[in-house]
Amino acid sequence: MDTVVQWNICGFRNNFEELKLLLNQWKLAVVALQECRLGEGQMPPWGNTLLLPQGGSPGGEAALLIRNGTRFSEIDLKTGLHAVAATISLEKTITVCSQFPSFETFSG
Repeated sequence: MDTVVQWNICGFRNNFEELKLLLNQWKLAVVALQECRLGEGQMPPWGNTLLLPQGGSPGGEAALLIRNGTRFSEIDLKTGLHAVAATISLEKTITVCSQFPSFETFSG
């Protein structure tokens, strides 16, 4: 059975080892990540594809990590949010969206 997980990772670099452990131990098909804060040139754990919002911030507040070999099609979102979505073929075809609110759009 394929598993999809959502995780507010609070920094890709800070939790990279835990992410690798999760991916290897549980054979996750998709991980929807928030607060990635990717640094320049940071790569996803081997054997996975990382989708970031098109035209979003270079740090990638939202991302989808998809296991290599998993069929997917990225969805072109028309939004000002930090968001990325894909249709993913697992046992069934599902749509997964990862989004993180842009604090610049909120006023207090």
